[in-house]
Amino acid sequence: MRLLIGFVALLLLGLAPSAQAAANFPRLDAATVDGFRLTAGDSFATYGSRITALDAKLPPRGLTSLLADTNRKARPLCHGTYLATALKPAGFCWEDANDDKTNDWIPQGLTGSGDADPATGTAGGKRVVATSWHTPGDTMVRLSFVDATGLGYRHVLLVEPTSGTDFRVVTGHGHGMTWAGNRLFVATTGGLIRVFDTTHFWPVDAGAGTVGLGADGRYHAAFYDYAMPQIGAYWYPGGGACTTAIDTHPCLSTLSFDHTDSTFVTAEHVPAAAGGRILRWPFDAASGGLKTASDGQVHAAEGFSSPVWGMQGAVSRNGYFVVTGVCPEYAGVAGDHPSCLHGGVGGTSTSRLAGQAPVNSQNLSSWPATGELWLLNEQLRERVVVHVPWTTLTGRP
Repeated sequence: MRLLIGFVALLLLGLAPSAQAAANFPRLDAATVDGFRLTAGDSFATYGSRITALDAKLPPRGLTSLLADTNRKARPLCHGTYLATALKPAGFCWEDANDDKTNDWIPQGLTGSGDADPATGTAGGKRVVATSWHTPGDTMVRLSFVDATGLGYRHVLLVEPTSGTDFRVVTGHGHGMTWAGNRLFVATTGGLIRVFDTTHFWPVDAGAGTVGLGADGRYHAAFYDYAMPQIGAYWYPGGGACTTAIDTHPCLSTLSFDHTDSTFVTAEHVPAAAGGRILRWPFDAASGGLKTASDGQVHAAEGFSSPVWGMQGAVSRNGYFVVTGVCPEYAGVAGDHPSCLHGGVGGTSTSRLAGQAPVNSQNLSSWPATGELWLLNEQLRERVVVHVPWTTLTGRP
């Protein structure tokens, strides 16, 4: 009855699901899904010892300290979102400078304090949004931490400790990210999830564009004031990579947290087609990492083949998925167009949700404490970080 009442309310708001025919959203068979596995190897121990040594030279700061030292200011939502006005989209635009107007860095992944602490929706007492960015050549990845209330923010460079005395830049696309407790999980390249710790931001010398220990005896992070060191990683056993086409290993092109069943959700981007695979990976709150089986590996728990063209982001809640991707009317049409949000139940079907979404929408994040669905896009001079009510959009709790 509650769902029926919700659907009637959506009709009155003009937000009823599109009349377009539902698309089949098939489940992958159990044997296939169990063949998708990740390993952490000894990465946490290896990086842990290196970080302990480096901490003596670079005493780390935590998230609270970082947010007290912001040096950029986001703007209240300033670009159009294409989202239905009845959803009352809210959020922000990046600083009216390089972050919005150039492609020196391109935004990609999205998470926030609503993932870090699903009960309160806060981290360090603040509503915080975290996003990942990559350079055009995938030569560097940075994260942005935004005070979602005051709109101050700061970029930090991701780095990988190479010894107890040095570190190097993390490369990749920064595909997607999610946050659990103090840990950030960033899918930086197609088959690799790197892990970071929000209690660990190293203050470095911003006077040089190099990364690591410089000839001047100081540590640098490509002109940034802070470096965030990798504390561990997950990857396909044997180092199996993936491509942007559907291949043996599903690309980890997006990453989100389903708090209703404590799983991470990954999805692969197939540029000009449907069929990208969505996988669930079990999360272990006790250890703060992905849950390993008796063989020491993380086994995918569930999988689906998405009917959404050019899928960019996926998130789920109570068994219902929301996926960003190409609008049906733009499938196969060249150029930049508004994206669409698609919703449905895995193993059943998806349908386009009402209206459109920002051009080139990317990752999604669902915040249980506030009932918000967050998304961001990468379109130059139209970049937004925006949220809408999950229930109003989907008609689902």
